[in-house]
Amino acid sequence: MMLLLVLALTPISLEEVRAASRQNLQAIQSSLQVETAGVNRVTARSAILPRVDVNAGAQLSYFGPQRRINTVCQQDSSGQCQSDSSGQIIYVQKAVDTPPVSYGNFNAGVTVSQLLYDGGKWWNQMAQATSQEDAAKGQYAEQKLASELEAVRRFYELVRAQLTLKVLNSSIERSKDQLMRATSLYEAGRGQRRDVLDAEVNLGNDEILAMRQEQSIAAAQVDLLEWLGRPSEEIEAIVPKAMSPAVVPVAAPDGSKLLELARQQRPLIQSLEAQVRVQELSVDIARSTYFPTVGVQGGYTRNAPSADPFFTDPTKQNGLFIGLNINWNVFAGLSTVAAMDAAKIQVRQVVAQQKQALAELDGEIRRTLRVLETQLRISGVAEKNRSLSEKQLAVEVERFTAGASSNIDVRNAQVKVTQSQLTQLQGRVDVEIARAALSRVSGAPLEGSP
Repeated sequence: MMLLLVLALTPISLEEVRAASRQNLQAIQSSLQVETAGVNRVTARSAILPRVDVNAGAQLSYFGPQRRINTVCQQDSSGQCQSDSSGQIIYVQKAVDTPPVSYGNFNAGVTVSQLLYDGGKWWNQMAQATSQEDAAKGQYAEQKLASELEAVRRFYELVRAQLTLKVLNSSIERSKDQLMRATSLYEAGRGQRRDVLDAEVNLGNDEILAMRQEQSIAAAQVDLLEWLGRPSEEIEAIVPKAMSPAVVPVAAPDGSKLLELARQQRPLIQSLEAQVRVQELSVDIARSTYFPTVGVQGGYTRNAPSADPFFTDPTKQNGLFIGLNINWNVFAGLSTVAAMDAAKIQVRQVVAQQKQALAELDGEIRRTLRVLETQLRISGVAEKNRSLSEKQLAVEVERFTAGASSNIDVRNAQVKVTQSQLTQLQGRVDVEIARAALSRVSGAPLEGSP
């Protein structure tokens, strides 16, 4: 049954976790922002491309009998227009009845418009859209680093849970061996019944701890799969080679070199630089309103009151036009000044954020580097303690077999071995998590990272 359970587990490696973390929900949302910025860049470029409008239509209008007030000449009895003494024709307002009338209107045309100059607004908008895309890409890279770090942390939590169960199972085996020794000594008349009972109780307690640890493994599996956006299943983390007892952890890197590397490669810093460019260009865009907008427009039109000659004679009803348009808003109620001032405020805010980010980066490097250095020292001490505790257990087992110590002494030594093994495991896992955190802060893989 246990063999079938092991075979049912799906192995998952650290590299798989890293790759999958770059496609989790947070990373996908950030990538969509990059796509949106790309669309905005295309929209900004559209300002320098010509605009072509094509129109066509056909309309039939009918008007029934109408009475209208028209200006007509005053007529004499013979129907001739009368004039005044100076010879000017005399006009009067008169109600005139008109018969029903109907007529058509057929039209077609194409208009081409091209912007020539708008005070630098269009090319600054294009540069701004490009910088916005660069900033979005930096945020996306930063989010991938954050998502990857969290995935790595959850992966190592699963590794920790798995190896903890392995340590607890080893503790169970030691308890079984001690129970067999206590039973053998009791049956041989060299031991006491209470030693056998103590050994049985200790074995039961170790089995309970292992059962509870299985729950921790299941919880760690769910946490990892949820972050990766995968359905829940039984998985087994492949322990990286860096966790092997034969591998000595690589020392922490130099802090000054790491800070220089972070300022060059950390996506957050690059994103903030792009945001500064975006806001600086906003000032130039607002300033462009001071200048006129110049464009040219040309087109072709064709209109006729009926289908003939609109469709029958292409030599008639044609028209061409071309013109130069200049628009200049000389005064807009100081709105341009206000827009420029608002843009300059945004520049100062982003620059302040950039300075703060650089200061925080220095502190973050120092803090995470100190954590890694501390965890490396802890791991070294834990490894030494594990070796000593195992030697002490061997001595206590020999003394118990020889009748020179009690079951309590052996149990104490067993507990120390288990605790030292768990502490050593905790230290190695913490080293790898700290190294991954330092790699995320610097924005580049570090030596010794799996």
